[in-house]
Parts: sequence; C-alpha cells; structure tokens
Amino acid sequence: MTSNAKTAIAALRDNDHPLGRPLALCLMFETEKDQWLAASVFDLAMALDAALHIPSESLLAAIRVQWWADALAAETHHTAPLVSQLQDLFEINEGLRQQIITLIAHWQSACHDETRDSTEGWAATWALIATRLGHKKEAATAADIGHYLHHVVRGQLAHDGHNLNQPQIIALRRDDAGRKRSWLYLAGCFLRYMARPTADVSHPALGWHMLIWHIFRPPK
Repeated sequence: MTSNAKTAIAALRDNDHPLGRPLALCLMFETEKDQWLAASVFDLAMALDAALHIPSESLLAAIRVQWWADALAAETHHTAPLVSQLQDLFEINEGLRQQIITLIAHWQSACHDETRDSTEGWAATWALIATRLGHKKEAATAADIGHYLHHVVRGQLAHDGHNLNQPQIIALRRDDAGRKRSWLYLAGCFLRYMARPTADVSHPALGWHMLIWHIFRPPK
C-alpha cells in the first residue's frame, strides 16, 4: 500500500468518530488510489462534525468550520496532515477542490441550525465518494446509507429505522461499468448489520464479518 493510502486509512481507522473504523474496513478491498480519496473525504467529514459539535457556542463552531473552508480553498501548501492530503488529491482529481468546498458549505449551514444537524453534509459526502469511485448511478443510495448510518451510530434513530434487503445490497457489488467493487456493497452490509439490536460498531470481529460478507453474501 502506498504511503498516502496507508496514512489516510490509518487516520480514518483511528478516528474517534464511531464510524471511523467501520468505514476504513469497508474500503479495505479498494484500490490504493480510491482508498486514499475516500478515506480522506470521510476523515474530513468527521473533522467537520467535531468542529460543529464540540464548541458550546454556534459562533465558535462557525469559526472552526470556516477554518477548514479557508485552508482547503487556498492553493498554498498547508502543514496540517489532512489538509495536505486533500491538497495532493486536488492535484490529481479534477474538480475535487470545488466539490469539497461545496461539501463544507453543508456544515457551514448547520452552524446556523439550532440542532447543528449535519445530516445533509453526511449524505452529500457519501454521494460524492460514490460518484468518484464509479457508483454515480447509486449516488442516491449511497447518500441514504450515509444518512441512516450517521443517525444510527449517534443513537438518534432506531436500529431498524432503515434497511436494505439482500438483493439491493448485492446489486451494489458492481459499479456503473459492471466491474466488481466492494466498498458500497460492504457499507450496505454494515447498514444491515446495524439493524440488529446487538450491533456494535467497535466489535473486534467486525473485520472478519466484512470478510465473510465480501466472500459469501450479505448478513441476514
């Protein structure tokens, strides 16, 4: 694995956000280039969530979110690891910088919402990654998965609040060109797993579960 992909996956896996490790596992069978991009964008969404929710005052949250917008809009090299990773990605992914700036705008809007709800930002994050990784036709489904996982892991939605059936999940195994892929398929499997009352995002065997889903079929 290249240094960039390894760094991005490690940062996502070690993130304090409850979705960090599961999303890193969902990406484990993707190409290094796609791991780098997806893990970095997911990590940014988690950083934006922290900027949004940690401060007690909405104004402080707005200042923190704006820092990310300013840092990523600038073309001068930045020393912050995640900003540097994304800046390198901008150089090899046309239009990604503007997509990221548009993405951050969802968190900027959430700063002015009484509940500071970042649901729209998470849905947009998943749709962006789906499009970039070859699942443009499934971008809406990806956004739905992101929407519900965001609420489930935060305890804001019942575990069975949303689910995909097995045929729907299996359909996510191939990208728009018909090539076999895994990350969105595994995310759908993980969403189905989270419908269980006993589901645990930090379960030590989650990686083995995903390997079984990848080789055989989605969870029942």
